[in-house]
Amino acid sequence: MLALVAWQGTAWAVDVYTIDMNSSKSSYNDSHILRLLAAALDASRPKYGAYELKVAPLRMERDRLLQEMLKGELVNLSGQVTSTEWEQKLIPIRIPVDKGISSYRISLIDSRHQELFSAVRTLEQLRGFTLGAGRQWSLTSTYKQAGFHVVEGSTSAGLHSMLAAGRFQHFPRAIDEAVYEQAAYVPLFPTLSVERSFALYIPSPRYFFVGGGQQQRLAQRLEYGLQLLIADGRYDQIFHEFYDGLIEQVGLRKRRIFKLNNSQLSSQTPLSNKAYWYDPLDHR
Repeated sequence: MLALVAWQGTAWAVDVYTIDMNSSKSSYNDSHILRLLAAALDASRPKYGAYELKVAPLRMERDRLLQEMLKGELVNLSGQVTSTEWEQKLIPIRIPVDKGISSYRISLIDSRHQELFSAVRTLEQLRGFTLGAGRQWSLTSTYKQAGFHVVEGSTSAGLHSMLAAGRFQHFPRAIDEAVYEQAAYVPLFPTLSVERSFALYIPSPRYFFVGGGQQQRLAQRLEYGLQLLIADGRYDQIFHEFYDGLIEQVGLRKRRIFKLNNSQLSSQTPLSNKAYWYDPLDHR
């Protein structure tokens, strides 16, 4: 395992966090999560003492990751879009790690279909297009409940192959995933592009989840550190440092935004705390 932050102080006082870097995420998103995590743990050091931060050596799909998180041996920390199951089985830290920007989904499409999507004005019209999503992904059931015809795949790579083969017409992704994956897959799929006219908004915060032994202390420490970052402005600063360029690149503020309900959200989701959420309407 790669140790990212060396401990300080006496060895017995070290809190050990081992985070996954899931293969379905872009390296860009991973970098933001690691930056925020390290800043929060550093901020918590005066109260909680030393820590060690590691990256798990394996990449796992969501179902296996949950099982390993419950054991806490290979991995005990992950930044994931929330779901009922994860909140019930692990400890969620209900502060969106990315200010909820993952709630905005833009689609990867065949560029030859852009005019068809540009003509869409209502959610009902958008439901007429087939949509690709992962079998294990937390939002797949939300798309189905919203009335979309969903074509499921096992992995992100497999879904890109299915999109290229015309199995479905658009592939909603978080904005960083869309930009990263378009660049990665366009050599194999020359007409792959980021759709330009709309975004889906599905309240779907990405939280840090903690599992394994000592999870109460590890979760309390991380939440404490995140609250310190919110209080001194670094939570916003880190977000804007990583995401402002991407938000501008994909034109999020200029898109038509279609809102979907998310039935998986817990009643404890902090939707009313505006400090936790990015709103493109506030930044036009």
